[in-house]
Amino acid sequence: MAGVMQYGKPSMTNLPIELGKSIFTQIINTPAPNRSKMKAESNALLKEMIKERNREDTDGNPSK
Repeated sequence: MAGVMQYGKPSMTNLPIELGKSIFTQIINTPAPNRSKMKAESNALLKEMIKERNREDTDGNPSK
């Protein structure tokens, strides 16, 4: 029977100073996601899925 491995939460205090600084610099310099573009793509996909579902309903095939 396999045992359960326990993982501890890593501590930032144990990192070398330069590595910690580079991690924070990368986080700060990461651009924010373009949520309006993601929302538009999501809406377009949703409309396409609804069209496909309605097409299946009119063909007599049961929709899932």
